[in-house]
Amino acid sequence: MRALVLALTIASQAATPAFAGGSGIVVVAPREQRPAVTAAIAKAVREGASVAIVDDALAVAREAAAAGAVPLEQLVQFRRVREQIEEGWRAYHSVQLEFAAQRLVAARITAESSLALPGMTELYADASLRLGVVLAQLGRSGEAHGAIALALALDPERPITQLEFSPEVVAAIDAVRAQPSATHTVRVTSEPPNALVTIDGVAVGHTPVALELALGQHVVIARAPQFQAHAQAFAIDEHTTELALPLEHDASAAELALGVELGMTDRAEQVVADQVLALADLDDVVLVVATDRRGGPTLFAQRCAGAPARCSAVVELGYADRSGVAAAARAMWQALRAAELRSPPTLFGDARLTGAAVAHGCKVCRSPILWAGVGAAAIVTTIAIIAIASSSRPPPVLTVDPGRF
Repeated sequence: MRALVLALTIASQAATPAFAGGSGIVVVAPREQRPAVTAAIAKAVREGASVAIVDDALAVAREAAAAGAVPLEQLVQFRRVREQIEEGWRAYHSVQLEFAAQRLVAARITAESSLALPGMTELYADASLRLGVVLAQLGRSGEAHGAIALALALDPERPITQLEFSPEVVAAIDAVRAQPSATHTVRVTSEPPNALVTIDGVAVGHTPVALELALGQHVVIARAPQFQAHAQAFAIDEHTTELALPLEHDASAAELALGVELGMTDRAEQVVADQVLALADLDDVVLVVATDRRGGPTLFAQRCAGAPARCSAVVELGYADRSGVAAAARAMWQALRAAELRSPPTLFGDARLTGAAVAHGCKVCRSPILWAGVGAAAIVTTIAIIAIASSSRPPPVLTVDPGRF
C-alpha cells in the first residue's frame, strides 16, 4: 500500500457551534498527496452548500478537549444546579426554611459530580453561600459558618452587597470572612501519582503533597493526562491526616489522542468518531481512506452521524489516475450524502484495507452455494459504474460493501 489518506469531513449542527454550517477535514497522508486530496474532498462537500471548511477537524476536537470542552449533555448539569438554587432561594424568601435547605443541599450534591467543569465551582459556591444563609436562619450556626466559609474560599471575588442580601446577612458573611481559621496538615495523594491538585480553586502542586489546610469544608480537584478529572467536596478536622484521590483512566481521551489508523478496533473507531462529533460540535463525519488498489488509486469512504455515531455502508471508488481525484471525490460524496446511516463506524478495520479475514455472523453467509444463487443480484445492487466528465479514464467505479448489509 503506497499511500494512505484519512479524511474526516464534518458538518456542524449545534445552534451556536464553533463552525456553524461548516465542514472539516483531517488528513493522514504522505505530504505530497495531502493537499490535493484535502482540497478535492473539501470542494466536493462545499459544492452541495456554501459552507466553511476546517482542514483538520480531529485536531479541533483535540484542542477543544484540552481546553476543557465537554459534550453538550454534560452542560445540562449547570441548568439543573441553577434551577435547584433558584427553587431553594424562593423557598427561603417564602420562609420555607427546611425546604430551602433541602433544595440547596441538593444543588451542591448535583454540582459535586461536575465540579471539574469550568465554572461549576463558582456555581457550587453560590449554592453553598445561600445554604449558609438558610442554615443560619435555622439556628445551625456551626454548619452555616462552614458553608459560608467554603463559598468565600471558592469564589473570593463574589460581591456580597445589600442589593442581593439583607444587611444582617451581609454582616454575617463579613464576620465569617474576618474570622481566622485553625489549620491542620493533610497529606494529599492520588492514584496515579503526580496529579495536579487544586483545592478551593487554588493550584497547590502535584501529588503527593503535604498541605496546611483550614479546618472545615473544602473542594478538591485532581487532574492527570489520560485520566478523568477527580473532584469532590470534603471536610477536615484535627484528626484528618491524609486525603487519597483515585483517578479513573479516560479511555475516550486516550483514543482521541491516538487518533486513527488502519487496523484499529471497531470500539476505538466508535470512540474517536463520537468524540470528534461531540467535542467539535459537528453534524456528520465522513471517513475516507485513499490508497492504491487493483492497479489504480482508490477511495474508501463511510459517512457517520449521531450519538452514538451511526454510519453508512463502506463504499469503494476506484479511478484511473490521480488527476481524477476531484471527480472521484464528487462521486464519493454524492453516494454518501444519500446513504442511510445504520451501522457503527468500521472503515479502518475493513478487510480490503487491512488484509484481515472478514468475520460474518453466520456460517451460511460464507456458503458458495448461497452466493452462487444471489451473486447476480448482489452485484447489480452494490456496483454502479458512474460516468464522470474528467481526465480520468475509464470512469470511476463505485462499490458498496455487501458484507456490511
